[in-house]
Amino acid sequence: METLWFIIIGLLLILFVVLDGFDFGTGIIYFFIAKNNNEKRVVLNAIGPVWDGNEVWLIIAGGVLFFAFPSAYASSFSGYYLALILLLWLLMFRGLSMELRSQLRSTLWHSFWDALLVIGSVSITLVLGVALGNVLRGVPLESDGYFFLPLWTDFMTGSHPGIMDWYTLLTGLFAIALLAVHGANYIALKTEQAIQQRARTISRQGSGIVSLFLLVLPFVTYIAQPMMSHNFSQYPLGLLLPILAVISLLAMFIFRNKDNDLFAFASSSALIIFMLLSVAFTIYPNILIATSNPANSLTIYNTATSEYALRTGLIWFSIGATLAAIYTLYMYRSFGGKVKLPSKDEGY
Repeated sequence: METLWFIIIGLLLILFVVLDGFDFGTGIIYFFIAKNNNEKRVVLNAIGPVWDGNEVWLIIAGGVLFFAFPSAYASSFSGYYLALILLLWLLMFRGLSMELRSQLRSTLWHSFWDALLVIGSVSITLVLGVALGNVLRGVPLESDGYFFLPLWTDFMTGSHPGIMDWYTLLTGLFAIALLAVHGANYIALKTEQAIQQRARTISRQGSGIVSLFLLVLPFVTYIAQPMMSHNFSQYPLGLLLPILAVISLLAMFIFRNKDNDLFAFASSSALIIFMLLSVAFTIYPNILIATSNPANSLTIYNTATSEYALRTGLIWFSIGATLAAIYTLYMYRSFGGKVKLPSKDEGY
């Protein structure tokens, strides 16, 4: 049961990154694809109806972590308190930037919220990428299962690092590049004419940057955390996951060069999925790896709730997740197709 809940949390986080990832990516490239107010309104209307629904999966993942692995939840939320509060404020301001933009017909007002959207999107993506780097690198867990991380120390990895170091900053920058491409593929799929062409160009150019990161990251990850190769050596079949990620990247190049927006977006989604599955396979059965003493690592076995609770919770989770999935499908079906410029009194 512990492994099943580990898989469930992983899938929920993957769903969040794939869906909300193109929202963040759209914000990152916002000023590059929208050159006037009408184009900005078109871009915002491409993500406006779905962005808040996409964040539901992050909330569900947090709730499932609290239920299934309460000790890991307590440790991670206390140790990453500063980063989590920062993420919460960034998410709030980013949402406000879209919802308040259309409240006044003022160029200065629009410019302020547009800038906040870009800053929020870049910052949130950086925080999420740094968080992924922390999961891979590990944290200085004590024997009681708790830890504290300053925002940074000397920017070096080791037994007592900060939240940000050379490695986690690299994973944060990679997240920005990857989600920018993912967002560009989504905007190319949802828009037409000049906006679509700019999005295609950004996707094509950004794919090269993503490729460079993917060439470097496996090696630096091994330097930051040598145990990352353990599961692959024990279970070679797991190598299929990074191989499928590389195939997805190649497919994205092919479909982007053919201007096939649907399959380019599907390929960037697949790239994110197989990359995060590779991460989950790499750290399993750990939830948080201890850099100070491997024996202090939090695993799915020493942090799980009771067997009875895990089995009973599976029933209620299945009901709730099914309802959320139905709503998500309905939402995307309702707002399918190309985005058109709304009237002056509608939209963003």
